[in-house]
Amino acid sequence: MKRILILFSFLGFTILGMGAREAKAANELITIPMILADYNGWAYTEIFEDNAQVYGWTSAGVDALGWGLFFAANDYDAGLFLVNIDGIGKTVYPVVTLLGASDPGVRERAWIAVGTHTVTITTLELLGRPALSVQTSLGPSHDGLGLSYALKF
Repeated sequence: MKRILILFSFLGFTILGMGAREAKAANELITIPMILADYNGWAYTEIFEDNAQVYGWTSAGVDALGWGLFFAANDYDAGLFLVNIDGIGKTVYPVVTLLGASDPGVRERAWIAVGTHTVTITTLELLGRPALSVQTSLGPSHDGLGLSYALKF
């Protein structure tokens, strides 16, 4: 029961943090270092200390490809889409780890990750997300059935 409560609480905070609202540039001096420390610093530390090398290198590859497309190819939509997909994976990984790990060290790192992700998402909601966003349309644009997603930091 405790595991289910943890899962639903974390997913609830995550869904609130990923709401499709317009992003305003605010407090980047706080929010960008916090995102980098949490999703790049601690997330990769946890992954590699847990010996999840396949997931870690895959995550790093998707992250590098996304930022590469963003900066080198000026393909902002595809680049930020990949970065955001990787961020979702880094958010889901600790929850899955908590539900399946029996090693106390792995569980402790997963709890730390859940806590830091929750603080990061809450801080972004309170202070405002960095002004980076991606708009991607799926489906034909003329039939009125195309889906539009707004993925924001």
